[in-house]
Amino acid sequence: MAQGITHQIISVVDELYDTGLITPKGGNVSARIPGTQELWITPTQLYKGGLTEETLIRVNMRGRKLAGRDRPSVELPMHLLVYQTREDVGAVIHTHAPMVTVVGLFDEPIPAITIEALALGLVPIVPFLLSGTKEQSQAIVDALGDGPGVLLRNHGLMTVGKDLRDAASRAHQAEFAARTVVLCRLLGGDPAVVPEKLAEFLKKIVS
Repeated sequence: MAQGITHQIISVVDELYDTGLITPKGGNVSARIPGTQELWITPTQLYKGGLTEETLIRVNMRGRKLAGRDRPSVELPMHLLVYQTREDVGAVIHTHAPMVTVVGLFDEPIPAITIEALALGLVPIVPFLLSGTKEQSQAIVDALGDGPGVLLRNHGLMTVGKDLRDAASRAHQAEFAARTVVLCRLLGGDPAVVPEKLAEFLKKIVS
């Protein structure tokens, strides 16, 4: 993505909204501003199908608002703590993707059933906690570790990446894998997983 950060965020939000991973008021996207201790993040409680670059909010790593007319996402603390603990992360995306949300209601993470699931890697499940709280942010960061994302029980998915494209692709991969799990369960029984030795080999190729 060669465009500016704000343009990239709007492009990704539009993409996720059009594919049903972000709902009219559910979900948020942020990205680091290279060379600074600042980031851009989407606003709270605005229609996600109609955001513009002017609606984004610029904040520093302490959460102080530097630019923008609206309020930042209520889940800003989660984004900030991820950036503070993961120097490799350039973007954070929280979606309300339907199939991922369904899978997150159960105790088992997405199994290694497809190439997409293998590329994504382990995505642990975080119990439901109130949005924007220190407890939620810390639980998410603890579960995330150095991984690609976490399932948020009763709440969707959070993915991270080196940039917005990386984080968004992981969100799509998770939803595709979760949809496959749900369909398999509807057909009855547990789906077969990729054999462990092959899974380890493939992870090196697709990750």
